[in-house]
Amino acid sequence: MFGRTVEPDPRPAAPPSRNRSPMRKGHRREYAADRERGSIPFPERCAGALTDIGVHGAVSYRDLAEIRFGGHPYTTRRAVNGWIDDGLVAESTATGPNGNPFKVLTLTPLGVAKVREHAAERGMDTGQEIGISRIRSAQASHDTAVYRACARERERLREQGATVRRIRLDAELKAAIARASELERKRKGKRAADAERHRMARELGLPVDDNGRVLHPDAQIEYEDADGRTGRVNIEVASGNYSKETVKAKAAAGFSVHASGPAAAGTLRSLGLGGGDGGSWLKGPADRDPASVEL
Repeated sequence: MFGRTVEPDPRPAAPPSRNRSPMRKGHRREYAADRERGSIPFPERCAGALTDIGVHGAVSYRDLAEIRFGGHPYTTRRAVNGWIDDGLVAESTATGPNGNPFKVLTLTPLGVAKVREHAAERGMDTGQEIGISRIRSAQASHDTAVYRACARERERLREQGATVRRIRLDAELKAAIARASELERKRKGKRAADAERHRMARELGLPVDDNGRVLHPDAQIEYEDADGRTGRVNIEVASGNYSKETVKAKAAAGFSVHASGPAAAGTLRSLGLGGGDGGSWLKGPADRDPASVEL
């Protein structure tokens, strides 16, 4: 993920194992089998993972394990337990759309201060918002799916030589536009407020539809490409209750649309927007065995 050169393992190959039982996920022998894929130091993985929690407000334990710790449950558990012991992270349980429980990680006030240090060290914009999210059961599955979508887009940008500088969630984008618009309304009235709202939308790289409504994505990634030019990616996570018209409108506005769940993936496929394992289907907590990673 970080472009390190992988050195060949000089040791002779181990003899075939007599143990024919399947190897448990995260076992130390599994790590040895993965040596050829390179290694990221544990402290660096922890810094990136903790930053992710602060930037996104709430992150699924399982998603963090897969995205930052290579899917290894024991390494993830070691990191999370260390954060909890240090008072940086809180762990709670939410419920997915199919009723399956899954673990969610959020920051504590002490964790916010630590993540601000990590974000600065990792070259993120000084305006990056770091916060504590209040877990809402009805929204937990969607909110954590936004993290998976952003991780997928971050990886795509990294492969193109770009560096992510800032991630804005929908609440931050909406608040920025609302503040500017309300200030103008108090000063000059409704027409001035509408004009300011559209100006702020343009400044933030958000489209305005034919009815004058600003279209807000679930998240926005600001990046700097290999030539030093800045750009943005607006990300939308569609769930099963999204209509085709809504999905088409977001796609037509230039949003990168990802599906959370098979129903939404079917909608995207029917519109020619991808879906499935090779497209934009984000498999989340409801799609996997809760015991597979969350120990």
